[in-house]
Amino acid sequence: MEHLALYRKYRPTTFEEVVGQEHITKALAHQIASGKLAHAYLFTGSRGIGKTSVARILAKAVNCLDNQNGSPCGKCASCLRLEKEADINVIEIDAASNNRVDDVRELREKVKFLPINAKYKVYIIDEVHMLTDNAFNALLKTLEEPPSHVIFILATTEVHKLPATILSRCIRFDFRLLSIESLTKILSNVLTSEGIKYEKEALKMIAQSGEGSVRDTLSIADCVVAYCDGEITKDDVIKVLGTTDYDLLIEYFDFLKDKNIGGMLSFVQELDQKGKNLAVFVKDLAKHARDLLICQTTKDPNNILNLPSEVYDKYMIQAKSIDENRLLDFMQVFVSAENELRYTLSPRLLLESLSIDAMLGHDSKKKLKIDSIAQNISVKNVWGKIVLFLKEHRAVALHMACGDITDVKIENERLVVNVEEGMLAEILKDGRRQIESALRWQGLDLKLEINLKESKSLPQQQDINTLKKILGNKLTVIGG
Repeated sequence: MEHLALYRKYRPTTFEEVVGQEHITKALAHQIASGKLAHAYLFTGSRGIGKTSVARILAKAVNCLDNQNGSPCGKCASCLRLEKEADINVIEIDAASNNRVDDVRELREKVKFLPINAKYKVYIIDEVHMLTDNAFNALLKTLEEPPSHVIFILATTEVHKLPATILSRCIRFDFRLLSIESLTKILSNVLTSEGIKYEKEALKMIAQSGEGSVRDTLSIADCVVAYCDGEITKDDVIKVLGTTDYDLLIEYFDFLKDKNIGGMLSFVQELDQKGKNLAVFVKDLAKHARDLLICQTTKDPNNILNLPSEVYDKYMIQAKSIDENRLLDFMQVFVSAENELRYTLSPRLLLESLSIDAMLGHDSKKKLKIDSIAQNISVKNVWGKIVLFLKEHRAVALHMACGDITDVKIENERLVVNVEEGMLAEILKDGRRQIESALRWQGLDLKLEINLKESKSLPQQQDINTLKKILGNKLTVIGG
């Protein structure tokens, strides 16, 4: 038997089954019960929070032969047709793939035809913001003067992209992200129905990872169920999602708080050797800083965090031990690194660099002024240590590029590197943070300055030599 995803199997079929959107379902049920229906509705909100499900329930309810206080009965011929996806009076359109003006013109021709054995013909247009400008203009004409037997339900995750003329002709409903408590309740009901045992803390972790989306939460649960054997445990969730155990986050923040570079480096090495996804870890660090700020600044922190009591106690203890400004520094450093983590060739090196930035923060006492010690510094020695540092941290391309550079000097609190325009210069630019991190390891608070010199030849001999190291003898230079 084909496996049916949990979010499809447990999709709500009545307004009462929809969780977390009562401000919408009650209003819609009242309109249906009173017979005061609009000709166009706009459902907007994040993905996976019930827009399409509610649209289908509304489509079912308006043609239900025996609605129950505005909610579909689920037993009449009309309801059963829709449940079997055999109702030709309900048309779902994906605007992402049907976004041309010709598609909307075709729709305008079809709306003229009366529904068959039903009161209304319902058009559900998903991701409506994907329509082209001309398609919107064509749709506008239909929304202005719709046939009395037609109801439009427009759904979108990006309502700001809709023209004001479309917005003004729809009744708008904004769907909310669900709370962790609501998602945990849904998970509990679903897993109980499936006969699957679970730890309460494991459900909370899944709910937190769902980030307010019912569909995402149930999809994650599907993955965890497929992985675990019998009972869903906290460890199962951590292994499947790659998320970080609370105790690891607390331990790491203790290293940051105490500016314990050695402890931090050993910790990162251990994470790396265990195969931990360091990009996910950095995201978790940003969230942990935010959680500690919540502990410091709100009256009832756990009403927001919804943590297990023993974990919450540890968070409160750590929150009291770290200055609020330092927490802001931590959060800013880790949040700002999201894009870098997507493309870096050495996540470990970047994480260590980020941690150094977080440790230093605004504490100028720990920063050494280069002017006072410049006479005691050998530029060659500094640059050599940078090259060695990069090699040890497996930053291959950057290590080889720096190894080919000799025109380096220190002046006015800057490490000035003169390099010809080309590939080496681009590698240096991309590796700026890693090089500055290597400087701080030497106790030097220097900013990297890259001066570009006009290339003497194309391609540069430096670039050719570097490419040869990477590609071996397979490199052929045209005209060379």
